[in-house]
Amino acid sequence: MLYYGNSFEIRQTSMNTAKPTLNRPLKQLLAIASALLLGGCQLVDMARFSFANASATHQWLDPRQTTSVPFRLVDNHIILPVSVNGSAPLDFVLDSGAAATVIMDSRATRALHLQMAGELSVSGTGTGPHPTARIVPGVSTTVGGLSLDGQAAIFLPLDAVPFFNELDDVYFDGVIGAPFFERFTIEIDHDQRLVSFSEPTVTAQRTRDDAGDWREVALQIDAALPYLTARVDPGEGPPITLKLLVDTGFRGTLSLTPSSSDELSQPTVYFESVSQGLSGNVPSRVAVVNSLSLASYCLRDLPVRYAQAGGESQNGANGILGNEVLQQFNLVFDYARERLLLAPSQRPAPPVEADRSGLLIRPHARGGVVRRIAPDSSAQAAGLQVGDIITAFDGTAVTPDNIGELKRALSSGRDTVSLCWQSAGAQHCGDLALASRFRRRPATS
Repeated sequence: MLYYGNSFEIRQTSMNTAKPTLNRPLKQLLAIASALLLGGCQLVDMARFSFANASATHQWLDPRQTTSVPFRLVDNHIILPVSVNGSAPLDFVLDSGAAATVIMDSRATRALHLQMAGELSVSGTGTGPHPTARIVPGVSTTVGGLSLDGQAAIFLPLDAVPFFNELDDVYFDGVIGAPFFERFTIEIDHDQRLVSFSEPTVTAQRTRDDAGDWREVALQIDAALPYLTARVDPGEGPPITLKLLVDTGFRGTLSLTPSSSDELSQPTVYFESVSQGLSGNVPSRVAVVNSLSLASYCLRDLPVRYAQAGGESQNGANGILGNEVLQQFNLVFDYARERLLLAPSQRPAPPVEADRSGLLIRPHARGGVVRRIAPDSSAQAAGLQVGDIITAFDGTAVTPDNIGELKRALSSGRDTVSLCWQSAGAQHCGDLALASRFRRRPATS
């Protein structure tokens, strides 16, 4: 699920691309209707969407039935070159939490002149209204030497996406999710910055010489989305076993939903934060947990979001495991065997720390756009405003490819970070002071 600040997802709208049993599309359609309260016309559109994806076909350029493509990591999103209907390569996010192929409204996709057929309501995390999307039938998506043909995709117009205000905000053209994860074994190699797609009967293209590095975690596939169980030690109270959505489209570490479990309690040392999902704002409290355990691996002192409303609880989940954790491993998603393989990445992992600036920044065509400023933060004291464009930090121009470095600088233990930004047409530069935002508050607040 593409989490923007950190949440975006298409819930209950995509169908499995594997060959269905006779009643499978009907069951899915009824589940969708119940969840989204679709009217008659939308039920017809949803049925067409379901059967189109169930009958989609794929073909390989390589007779070995495998292909590998390079990726870029942009703001913790895995960006792949994907062709739509024979187009030049577009930038698509590889998103294990997306239940459909999604085409965003961007300058590049507007040039495709896509034909629309029907509307449907889609939902994601957030506390606001559900936006309306369009169905694009007969879509062919090509990744490396693999084509998936005859899909029905979801098109999200700009005014349906609350976290993009203008075309200059749109830094990816679409999302590939469940239709690929269900059909193929997908390996994400962070060491080599490669994603490999293979037939489930074919061994993943890249394997380690030392097979002992890999650990296996069971996956539960619910409504085309992958879930695992992990152990979290919150530091306040005993360790908890939680069901988490495994979501390469969520740029953060963990987002937990306290309302989903009596064992999850609110933190008493935290700071307030607001992110945006496809269905609006997700107010959260950010706290640091002692540890997260996956298989035999343990990650310590992670900043985690505790969603106060609009959090992820679909399919009995207690939250989301995001790409800031997942990218510390090389991964193999193997839906056919209902498992996730993990091996530690050999790339040096930057420290994962909580923000110390009060800024929510997202990629923009001219740098990094300020989407939110926390009250009483150093960013507010410095005079930065929502909508300002940060153009440089520490003398380096801000681009989509290094915006993650900017955010790490703003979360670091440094006293200041040098910024330049554009505000109302004027250029400003100065040192932004950093300070811990954590405060102890009463447990009952």
